[in-house]
Amino acid sequence: MDWDQILKEATHYFQEYIRIDTVTPPGNEIEGARFFKKIFDREAIPCQIYEPSPNRGSLLATLKGDGSKRPILFLSHIDVVPVEKEGWEVPPFEGVIKGGYLYGRGTLDCKSLGIIEMMALLILKREKISLKRDLVFFATADEETGGRWGVQWAMENIPSLRESEYALNEGGHIILNENGIADRYAISDGQKVIFQLRLKARGTAGHGSMPHPDNPNVKLICGLETLTRWETPYHILPTVKEYFCKMASKQPPYERALFEDIEKGLSDPSFSVWLTSSPIYNAMLRNTISLTILQGGSKANVIPSESTATLDCRLIPGTNKEEFLKEIKRRLGDEIEVEVIAESESLPPSSLDTDLYQAIEKSASENDPGCPVVPFLLPGATDSRFLRENGIITYDFCPFRLTEKELMRVHGNNERIDLENLRFGTKMLVDLIKEIAT
Repeated sequence: MDWDQILKEATHYFQEYIRIDTVTPPGNEIEGARFFKKIFDREAIPCQIYEPSPNRGSLLATLKGDGSKRPILFLSHIDVVPVEKEGWEVPPFEGVIKGGYLYGRGTLDCKSLGIIEMMALLILKREKISLKRDLVFFATADEETGGRWGVQWAMENIPSLRESEYALNEGGHIILNENGIADRYAISDGQKVIFQLRLKARGTAGHGSMPHPDNPNVKLICGLETLTRWETPYHILPTVKEYFCKMASKQPPYERALFEDIEKGLSDPSFSVWLTSSPIYNAMLRNTISLTILQGGSKANVIPSESTATLDCRLIPGTNKEEFLKEIKRRLGDEIEVEVIAESESLPPSSLDTDLYQAIEKSASENDPGCPVVPFLLPGATDSRFLRENGIITYDFCPFRLTEKELMRVHGNNERIDLENLRFGTKMLVDLIKEIAT
């Protein structure tokens, strides 16, 4: 195959896709669905648009196999988060290429994944590869605001999707070290549980010139001060233990034993402080609490009658939500009301004893000999939770080579991706399909 030409074609489609503004809210993912439909129609790959709510469109395409094995689902989402245009070096919806990188909202999260998944289907169709599995491409709406009009709706209303044996979705990556060498293939087989809370303090309204002790802002701040200093206990899942064990060989000699038995390692206070200084590692090891919204008052000289805060809590699967909430309330005190506003199910990780996981390990050994393939607990939430609820073995893995610093651009300013990732990612997907579906 002419991979230079494939990269050129993928880049062209990628720029077109980035130029479709699908910021949610409002979403307007229907335009992204039409973008894919035009391409699949031209390639004679059957596809269909679903629009469960006006302009909230998703696209389902299927490259048929002989049915001797169950389908594999390639998932991505069309919607993207809002931008702060003044913080960008280039316009975020023009698909600008600069220094080998394509800039734009969605380049990492996750329009690039949709493009390489589409390209993999196009290549297999053009090459007339005989398949034992159907390859199902699903680009969806509404991931960034919960999935109600995307994957959640689809799992309830498109029965064929539930027939999939495997799914690949956003989440993990090939993490490069500072020298650009692959450090690990990080594959999420599970994710933390969403548990979001709204806090409310009530008090007595009054003139700002006459302070009094019944100020709801002060009550809320005092409660939050106590809560946000809480260091929640460690809760190590087997998949997290395996992650650190497989990473041990990459560590300096004096740290290897601590990684090999992470529970024992965390009993060392200095090691514990060092390890949890990494937000990613810290989130894998314990329940986390982030103060994300704080609201109180509307005028400088008015003490309000109430103030509110929102906490984004992410729980280790298996955590008792009732006990966790009880501890939250105890630390906040009696004068602050607590309401659960969003939560997800606690689901066990997907099995790693599969031919797909083995195929990823084989590909890693060929591309980057000696680089470990490590399962990890995803701190955030993706649409994968809806798939796992329906018994689909799901791995969150984008086959892109990125440094941790580059990954921090997700949802941030100047989001970008090295275009060589389109070549590498498409090729790896094609190789994986040939390994498990031919």
